[in-house]
Amino acid sequence: MKNLSLSVLTGMIASGAIAAYQPAAQAASFTFNAQDAVSEGCVGQTTCTVNDFFSLEATTARNTFAPVLTQKTVGLGANAVLGIGIDSSKNKNSNPAGESGRTESQGEIDIDEILNVGFKKVGVLSALDLSFLYKPGSRQYGDDVFEAALVTLDDKTQSGTLTVKNETTAIWSLGGSDDVINLSLSRNGFGGSYRIVNPFGDLKIKGFSLTGFKSLAKDKDGNLLKDKNGKPYYPAGSKNSDFALSRVEVTKVPEPATLLGLGVVGLAALTRRRQVAKAD
Repeated sequence: MKNLSLSVLTGMIASGAIAAYQPAAQAASFTFNAQDAVSEGCVGQTTCTVNDFFSLEATTARNTFAPVLTQKTVGLGANAVLGIGIDSSKNKNSNPAGESGRTESQGEIDIDEILNVGFKKVGVLSALDLSFLYKPGSRQYGDDVFEAALVTLDDKTQSGTLTVKNETTAIWSLGGSDDVINLSLSRNGFGGSYRIVNPFGDLKIKGFSLTGFKSLAKDKDGNLLKDKNGKPYYPAGSKNSDFALSRVEVTKVPEPATLLGLGVVGLAALTRRRQVAKAD
Protein backbone atom coordinates (compact mmCIF):
# COMPACT_ATOMS: atom_id res chain seq x y z
CA MET A 1 0.00 0.00 0.00
CA LYS A 2 3.02 2.28 0.07
CA ASN A 3 2.27 3.66 -3.41
CA LEU A 4 -1.32 4.54 -2.61
CA SER A 5 -2.11 8.24 -2.38
CA LEU A 6 -3.81 9.65 0.69
CA SER A 7 -7.01 10.32 -1.23
CA VAL A 8 -7.12 6.78 -2.65
CA LEU A 9 -6.46 5.26 0.79
CA THR A 10 -9.18 7.41 2.31
CA GLY A 11 -11.64 6.21 -0.32
CA MET A 12 -10.69 2.61 0.25
CA ILE A 13 -11.27 2.89 3.98
CA ALA A 14 -14.60 4.60 3.48
CA SER A 15 -15.78 1.95 1.03
CA GLY A 16 -14.43 -1.01 2.97
CA ALA A 17 -12.20 -1.94 0.04
CA ILE A 18 -9.21 -2.10 2.34
CA ALA A 19 -10.53 -5.45 3.50
CA ALA A 20 -9.16 -6.82 0.24
CA TYR A 21 -5.68 -6.12 1.59
CA GLN A 22 -6.29 -8.31 4.66
CA PRO A 23 -4.25 -11.52 4.65
CA ALA A 24 -6.27 -14.71 4.34
CA ALA A 25 -7.28 -16.07 7.73
CA GLN A 26 -5.49 -19.31 8.48
CA ALA A 27 -7.83 -22.11 9.53
CA ALA A 28 -6.91 -24.36 12.44
CA SER A 29 -7.99 -28.00 12.20
CA PHE A 30 -9.06 -30.11 15.19
CA THR A 31 -9.60 -33.86 14.92
CA PHE A 32 -10.16 -36.93 17.01
CA ASN A 33 -10.66 -40.57 16.12
CA ALA A 34 -12.03 -43.50 18.06
CA GLN A 35 -8.59 -44.50 19.27
CA ASP A 36 -8.10 -41.02 20.74
CA ALA A 37 -11.30 -41.46 22.75
CA VAL A 38 -10.16 -44.87 23.97
CA SER A 39 -6.76 -43.47 24.95
CA GLU A 40 -8.46 -40.62 26.87
CA GLY A 41 -10.29 -43.18 29.01
CA CYS A 42 -13.74 -42.47 27.58
CA VAL A 43 -14.87 -46.10 27.48
CA GLY A 44 -17.12 -46.82 30.45
CA GLN A 45 -17.80 -43.13 31.07
CA THR A 46 -21.01 -41.19 30.39
CA THR A 47 -19.15 -37.98 29.49
CA CYS A 48 -15.62 -37.43 28.30
CA THR A 49 -13.27 -34.79 26.87
CA VAL A 50 -11.02 -35.69 23.94
CA ASN A 51 -7.94 -33.80 22.72
CA ASP A 52 -8.93 -30.81 24.86
CA PHE A 53 -11.41 -29.68 22.19
CA PHE A 54 -14.19 -32.26 21.87
CA SER A 55 -16.73 -33.38 24.45
CA LEU A 56 -18.66 -36.67 24.26
CA GLU A 57 -21.88 -37.45 26.11
CA ALA A 58 -23.93 -40.65 25.99
CA THR A 59 -27.69 -40.35 26.52
CA THR A 60 -30.65 -42.67 26.03
CA ALA A 61 -34.43 -42.65 25.85
CA ARG A 62 -34.51 -46.37 26.66
CA ASN A 63 -34.50 -46.10 30.43
CA THR A 64 -33.31 -43.95 33.32
CA PHE A 65 -30.00 -45.78 33.50
CA ALA A 66 -26.99 -43.56 32.80
CA PRO A 67 -25.48 -45.03 29.60
CA VAL A 68 -21.75 -45.34 28.98
CA LEU A 69 -19.45 -44.92 26.00
CA THR A 70 -18.17 -48.13 24.41
CA GLN A 71 -15.54 -49.19 21.91
CA LYS A 72 -16.13 -51.74 19.18
CA THR A 73 -13.91 -53.18 16.46
CA VAL A 74 -15.15 -54.92 13.33
CA GLY A 75 -12.78 -56.69 10.96
CA LEU A 76 -9.26 -58.01 11.34
CA GLY A 77 -5.84 -56.66 10.46
CA ALA A 78 -5.89 -54.03 7.73
CA ASN A 79 -9.69 -54.33 7.56
CA ALA A 80 -10.23 -53.53 11.26
CA VAL A 81 -12.37 -50.47 12.01
CA LEU A 82 -12.76 -49.02 15.50
CA GLY A 83 -15.81 -47.04 16.55
CA ILE A 84 -17.26 -45.35 19.65
CA GLY A 85 -20.78 -46.36 20.59
CA ILE A 86 -23.12 -46.50 23.60
CA ASP A 87 -24.23 -49.16 26.09
CA SER A 88 -27.52 -48.24 27.77
CA SER A 89 -28.37 -51.72 29.03
CA LYS A 90 -28.02 -52.71 32.66
CA ASN A 91 -27.75 -55.82 34.73
CA LYS A 92 -29.35 -56.56 38.11
CA ASN A 93 -26.69 -54.44 39.83
CA SER A 94 -27.40 -51.46 37.54
CA ASN A 95 -24.06 -51.86 35.80
CA PRO A 96 -23.56 -51.90 32.01
CA ALA A 97 -24.63 -55.32 30.79
CA GLY A 98 -22.67 -55.26 27.55
CA GLU A 99 -25.65 -55.37 25.19
CA SER A 100 -25.01 -58.91 24.07
CA GLY A 101 -28.66 -59.76 23.50
CA ARG A 102 -30.40 -59.74 20.11
CA THR A 103 -32.62 -56.86 21.19
CA GLU A 104 -29.73 -54.49 21.91
CA SER A 105 -27.37 -52.51 19.67
CA GLN A 106 -24.33 -54.44 20.95
CA GLY A 107 -22.30 -51.38 21.85
CA GLU A 108 -23.22 -49.25 18.85
CA ILE A 109 -25.48 -46.16 18.75
CA ASP A 110 -29.03 -47.43 18.61
CA ILE A 111 -32.30 -45.74 17.57
CA ASP A 112 -33.02 -44.83 21.20
CA GLU A 113 -29.48 -43.77 22.08
CA ILE A 114 -27.84 -40.41 21.40
CA LEU A 115 -24.18 -39.48 21.29
CA ASN A 116 -23.67 -35.74 21.73
CA VAL A 117 -20.42 -34.30 20.35
CA GLY A 118 -19.51 -30.75 21.41
CA PHE A 119 -16.71 -28.39 20.35
CA LYS A 120 -14.70 -26.12 22.62
CA LYS A 121 -15.15 -23.31 20.10
CA VAL A 122 -17.37 -22.71 17.09
CA GLY A 123 -16.10 -24.37 13.93
CA VAL A 124 -17.03 -25.96 10.60
CA LEU A 125 -17.63 -29.71 10.59
CA SER A 126 -15.31 -30.60 7.70
CA ALA A 127 -15.40 -34.41 7.93
CA LEU A 128 -17.39 -37.05 9.82
CA ASP A 129 -16.60 -40.78 9.73
CA LEU A 130 -19.39 -43.20 10.69
CA SER A 131 -19.00 -46.98 10.72
CA PHE A 132 -20.78 -50.35 10.96
CA LEU A 133 -23.46 -49.44 8.43
CA TYR A 134 -24.78 -52.46 6.52
CA LYS A 135 -27.64 -53.41 4.23
CA PRO A 136 -30.19 -56.18 4.95
CA GLY A 137 -29.42 -59.81 4.39
CA SER A 138 -26.01 -60.03 6.02
CA ARG A 139 -25.55 -63.44 7.68
CA GLN A 140 -23.04 -61.96 10.11
CA TYR A 141 -24.85 -58.81 11.20
CA GLY A 142 -28.51 -59.79 10.79
CA ASP A 143 -29.87 -56.34 9.89
CA ASP A 144 -33.42 -56.01 8.55
CA VAL A 145 -32.93 -52.43 7.28
CA PHE A 146 -30.61 -50.38 5.11
CA GLU A 147 -28.91 -48.88 8.13
CA ALA A 148 -28.98 -45.11 8.52
CA ALA A 149 -27.39 -42.62 10.90
CA LEU A 150 -29.14 -39.40 11.88
CA VAL A 151 -26.90 -36.35 12.40
CA THR A 152 -28.48 -33.28 14.06
CA LEU A 153 -26.90 -29.90 14.76
CA ASP A 154 -26.67 -28.88 18.39
CA ASP A 155 -29.19 -26.06 17.86
CA LYS A 156 -31.62 -28.47 16.10
CA THR A 157 -31.81 -26.22 13.02
CA GLN A 158 -30.63 -28.88 10.57
CA SER A 159 -30.31 -32.63 10.37
CA GLY A 160 -29.33 -35.17 7.77
CA THR A 161 -29.18 -38.94 7.35
CA LEU A 162 -26.41 -41.15 6.04
CA THR A 163 -28.00 -44.28 4.55
CA VAL A 164 -26.09 -47.27 3.19
CA LYS A 165 -27.21 -48.39 -0.27
CA ASN A 166 -24.83 -51.20 -1.15
CA GLU A 167 -21.39 -52.52 -0.22
CA THR A 168 -19.57 -49.39 -1.42
CA THR A 169 -22.12 -46.57 -1.38
CA ALA A 170 -23.99 -44.50 1.19
CA ILE A 171 -26.15 -41.43 0.55
CA TRP A 172 -25.98 -38.23 2.60
CA SER A 173 -29.47 -36.70 2.49
CA LEU A 174 -28.17 -33.12 2.32
CA GLY A 175 -25.75 -33.77 -0.51
CA GLY A 176 -26.08 -37.19 -2.13
CA SER A 177 -23.28 -39.70 -2.71
CA ASP A 178 -20.73 -37.21 -4.07
CA ASP A 179 -20.12 -35.94 -0.52
CA VAL A 180 -19.47 -39.45 0.83
CA ILE A 181 -16.27 -41.51 0.65
CA ASN A 182 -16.30 -45.25 1.33
CA LEU A 183 -13.53 -46.13 3.80
CA SER A 184 -14.42 -49.78 4.44
CA LEU A 185 -16.83 -52.08 2.61
CA SER A 186 -20.31 -52.79 3.98
CA ARG A 187 -19.91 -56.57 3.91
CA ASN A 188 -19.05 -59.42 6.27
CA GLY A 189 -15.67 -58.92 7.90
CA PHE A 190 -15.40 -55.25 6.97
CA GLY A 191 -16.20 -52.07 8.88
CA GLY A 192 -18.97 -50.50 6.77
CA SER A 193 -17.31 -47.10 7.20
CA TYR A 194 -18.02 -43.85 5.36
CA ARG A 195 -16.73 -40.28 5.48
CA ILE A 196 -19.11 -37.36 4.93
CA VAL A 197 -17.19 -34.36 3.61
CA ASN A 198 -18.51 -30.99 4.85
CA PRO A 199 -21.87 -32.43 5.98
CA PHE A 200 -23.36 -28.98 6.66
CA GLY A 201 -21.29 -26.93 4.25
CA ASP A 202 -19.50 -23.94 5.74
CA LEU A 203 -21.99 -23.52 8.57
CA LYS A 204 -20.29 -22.69 11.87
CA ILE A 205 -21.59 -24.86 14.70
CA LYS A 206 -20.85 -25.76 18.33
CA GLY A 207 -21.54 -29.47 18.00
CA PHE A 208 -23.93 -32.17 16.83
CA SER A 209 -25.67 -35.36 17.93
CA LEU A 210 -25.80 -38.88 16.49
CA THR A 211 -28.53 -41.48 16.76
CA GLY A 212 -29.76 -44.47 14.78
CA PHE A 213 -32.44 -43.57 12.24
CA LYS A 214 -35.57 -45.65 12.72
CA SER A 215 -36.17 -47.46 9.42
CA LEU A 216 -38.75 -49.83 7.98
CA ALA A 217 -37.79 -53.46 7.44
CA LYS A 218 -36.67 -54.33 3.90
CA ASP A 219 -35.10 -57.23 2.09
CA LYS A 220 -31.70 -57.01 0.39
CA ASP A 221 -33.37 -55.77 -2.82
CA GLY A 222 -35.11 -52.88 -1.03
CA ASN A 223 -38.59 -54.39 -0.91
CA LEU A 224 -40.64 -53.69 2.21
CA LEU A 225 -41.10 -56.60 4.58
CA LYS A 226 -44.51 -57.19 6.19
CA ASP A 227 -45.48 -58.40 9.63
CA LYS A 228 -47.98 -61.22 10.30
CA ASN A 229 -50.79 -58.73 9.69
CA GLY A 230 -49.43 -57.80 6.30
CA LYS A 231 -48.21 -54.35 7.36
CA PRO A 232 -44.75 -52.76 7.07
CA TYR A 233 -42.95 -52.69 10.41
CA TYR A 234 -39.95 -51.25 12.24
CA PRO A 235 -37.52 -53.93 13.46
CA ALA A 236 -36.45 -53.74 17.09
CA GLY A 237 -33.01 -53.52 18.63
CA SER A 238 -29.95 -54.47 16.62
CA LYS A 239 -32.07 -55.42 13.60
CA ASN A 240 -32.75 -51.72 13.04
CA SER A 241 -30.17 -48.98 12.43
CA ASP A 242 -27.13 -48.87 14.68
CA PHE A 243 -23.61 -47.65 14.00
CA ALA A 244 -20.58 -46.03 15.64
CA LEU A 245 -18.51 -42.85 15.46
CA SER A 246 -14.96 -43.28 14.12
CA ARG A 247 -13.62 -39.78 13.45
CA VAL A 248 -14.49 -36.07 13.57
CA GLU A 249 -12.66 -33.18 11.93
CA VAL A 250 -13.49 -29.55 12.65
CA THR A 251 -12.04 -26.47 10.98
CA LYS A 252 -11.96 -23.39 13.17
CA VAL A 253 -11.61 -20.18 11.16
CA PRO A 254 -10.33 -17.27 13.28
CA GLU A 255 -11.50 -13.74 12.79
CA PRO A 256 -9.41 -11.95 10.12
CA ALA A 257 -6.80 -9.46 11.36
CA THR A 258 -8.29 -6.05 11.89
CA LEU A 259 -6.25 -4.39 9.20
CA LEU A 260 -9.01 -1.88 8.69
CA GLY A 261 -8.22 -0.48 12.12
CA LEU A 262 -4.53 -0.54 11.31
CA GLY A 263 -5.28 1.30 8.09
CA VAL A 264 -7.10 4.03 9.98
CA VAL A 265 -4.16 4.38 12.35
CA GLY A 266 -1.78 4.59 9.42
CA LEU A 267 -3.92 7.17 7.71
CA ALA A 268 -3.98 9.29 10.84
CA ALA A 269 -0.19 9.08 11.13
CA LEU A 270 0.23 10.02 7.49
CA THR A 271 -2.07 13.00 7.93
CA ARG A 272 -0.09 14.22 10.95
CA ARG A 273 3.16 13.98 9.04
CA ARG A 274 1.76 16.05 6.21
CA GLN A 275 0.46 18.63 8.64
CA VAL A 276 3.91 18.91 10.27
CA ALA A 277 5.55 19.25 6.86
CA LYS A 278 3.22 22.10 5.93
CA ALA A 279 3.94 23.87 9.24
CA ASP A 280 7.69 23.67 8.56
